[in-house]
Amino acid sequence: MPQRHMIANTLALMHQNQLALGESIQFISAWCQRQGLNDLTQGLQPHMVLLTRNALQINDRLKDLLECLPASEQP
Repeated sequence: MPQRHMIANTLALMHQNQLALGESIQFISAWCQRQGLNDLTQGLQPHMVLLTRNALQINDRLKDLLECLPASEQP
């Protein structure tokens, strides 16, 4: 596997981990809200907004990075 493809693939895997962590936090937040822990839920909200905003930008940049690879290095 060419080195640039390995870098792009590694970044994509790291991004998938970030998304999985975000989804886990959303599940925990929903449980906390059902338990009446609204302060905790409200405290998590700004962080989830940031996570979502960053995830969208990372998706776009990974797409751009993969499109810049020569055709022989495309996944």
